[in-house]
Amino acid sequence: MAQNREGANLVGINTNKVAMMTFLLSGGLAALAASLASPINLVFPGMGHLVILKAFVIIILGGMGSIPGAIVGGYILGFSESLGATYVSNDYKDIIAFAILVIILTVKPNGLFAKEGH
Repeated sequence: MAQNREGANLVGINTNKVAMMTFLLSGGLAALAASLASPINLVFPGMGHLVILKAFVIIILGGMGSIPGAIVGGYILGFSESLGATYVSNDYKDIIAFAILVIILTVKPNGLFAKEGH
């Protein structure tokens, strides 16, 4: 599915309003996520860096622009971290995500569910 602002304008969609609403929605969801995460985690300015890096790994793992790929990538990362924490060590569970990233980028650089031609 390609994004075409001019085509959307031609069929009557106000693209500026859609962009503002998307920004508003993403900011609200980020604020909600931060308010839910702050009671269980230590609050400091860089508290989301590890989460953002794992989200990056999930997106690369599933393939850029593929929502089903992101879902499957999240499941793969979650299961592999859980199994690694159980059988290897809980201290190494964050390293497993980046090891998976290196393996996927080596084997299939576009991700598991990448669309052809992208």
